[in-house]
Amino acid sequence: MSRVLAYCGFQQDDSASLPATGVNGSQIEALALDVLLLLWSHVEWPFAPAAVQKNAVEFHGVIQHIFRERAVIPFRLLSVFDNKEALAVFAHDNQERFLADLERLKTFVQMECVIFPAPAQRAPVEEVSGKAYLEQRAGVARSIAQAVNSVRESVRHLSHDVRVRGSKNGSRIFVLVERGREQAFREAIQQVTAPEQLSRRISGPWPAAEFLSAWVKVPQIAEGQ
Repeated sequence: MSRVLAYCGFQQDDSASLPATGVNGSQIEALALDVLLLLWSHVEWPFAPAAVQKNAVEFHGVIQHIFRERAVIPFRLLSVFDNKEALAVFAHDNQERFLADLERLKTFVQMECVIFPAPAQRAPVEEVSGKAYLEQRAGVARSIAQAVNSVRESVRHLSHDVRVRGSKNGSRIFVLVERGREQAFREAIQQVTAPEQLSRRISGPWPAAEFLSAWVKVPQIAEGQ
């Protein structure tokens, strides 16, 4: 069964370079509404389970192709529609919101820093008593919170917004940075000494997905249904 897969939206201009193919070699098509352009392709649905990782790489390759030159609103891999007409209705309903976010974020990228316990801190539960385990977890949590604050402070002069998302294994810091200042971001964090019990990972630049408005981040969109 063929479905329409949406990749991303962006503000078009004459310099826009579009990728030729997307998931499973499908031809990339463009849906234009004034200055808003949405990229899509016909795909066989559902995806074969064994090919999901390959499909994800191809999907994000289309988004990165556009993102190298301009701000982009990335969709999720399962953002599928019954047909082009359904996609057009979705684009029309969300056009103003999409353009507002693209204009707001047009000069920014998203950089990330993940802070998590070093391997040596992940002793199996059975090797420590319940009390010692809880004390260890509390100590690591305090160290992570302090490290997050240190990172935020180190990039204060570069960041236009910061979001932190915690998990049971650490914290992920999202920072909105002007395009072109990615290396300055990396260098600022590398100057901060990381506690021995923690590890960190820096990544980016990425589309500023974490800083999209709530409606644009989770639009009313079909997801394989």
